[in-house]
Amino acid sequence: MTPIRGHRNPRVVETARLHKAQTRRERGQTLIEGPSLLAEAVSNRFKPEVVFGLSEDTSSVAVCDENDIEFVKVDQRGLERLAGTKNPRGPVAVISIPAGMRGGGRNMLVPWGVGDPGNIGTMIRTAAAFDWDFGYGPHTADPWSPKALRAGAGAHFRLTVSEVAGPREIEGEGYLSVATVARGGVDPVELKSGKYAVFVGDEAHGLPESIVAECNHVTTIPLPGGVESLNAAIAAALVVYQLSR
Repeated sequence: MTPIRGHRNPRVVETARLHKAQTRRERGQTLIEGPSLLAEAVSNRFKPEVVFGLSEDTSSVAVCDENDIEFVKVDQRGLERLAGTKNPRGPVAVISIPAGMRGGGRNMLVPWGVGDPGNIGTMIRTAAAFDWDFGYGPHTADPWSPKALRAGAGAHFRLTVSEVAGPREIEGEGYLSVATVARGGVDPVELKSGKYAVFVGDEAHGLPESIVAECNHVTTIPLPGGVESLNAAIAAALVVYQLSR
């Protein structure tokens, strides 16, 4: 197949629009970039709809041939339009965003208003590492953005990602909600075993008071070094680790 040349090819332009959150919502699709994410997606039964790559990307061609996936050759300018990184080597694939259907007895990590997609991807990676699911509240960065997917390093394909309206919404699903706050909560080690949904706010503003009031428990990570607060993803990882022990 003759490669698509240039960054103005209609198919390249339309696919690159998936870097916009509104387009992802409208189409129910997103972009993944790199051989590792492609391999993780395929191995976890997330079959891409199409894969774009350079002519010399023989490993991606082989993956597509083995899994009956369309491979479209592009030149470097086309790949740069599709990718979200500088000097990309590809591949870039289009996948459908799965419906967030919660179920089972797994705990859930819930960032609330965390706006950094890198932090969101890191939290998803943490949740997957400890066999938790992942929820997200309003004004949270899109967990299916290409940047969040890169930070997640394939973890998106190992858990359930779903929207959460608040602690009360999930009470009927058997969750004990936990609000993480900078001060005034109990040490995480004092929380007993259970099916938890851990709510984590943005580092700058924390959780809204209304969300804290709705939660069953409020926890604070002891910081004997005198630091006022932790990065949201780091705080989430510490609480998830403690509740997973």
